[in-house]
Amino acid sequence: MEHPHDTEDLVRLVSLTRQEQGWTQAQLATAAGVQEPVVASFEALEISPAQPLAMRFLEAMGRVEPGVFS
Repeated sequence: MEHPHDTEDLVRLVSLTRQEQGWTQAQLATAAGVQEPVVASFEALEISPAQPLAMRFLEAMGRVEPGVFS
């Protein structure tokens, strides 16, 4: 089970990475193959566990090699 602080850290990492790259939530959603509300819900800490989706988002932004966490 994911600890709440781990979830917050993952969400913060994805959100900061997205912002640093100048991406909108819509752009991240498209790149990750999900609907924009999924990104919004993720960043609002409404999705648990967060790790699988965080890794998918980080892969979509080129921050981790695809398939590393599959």
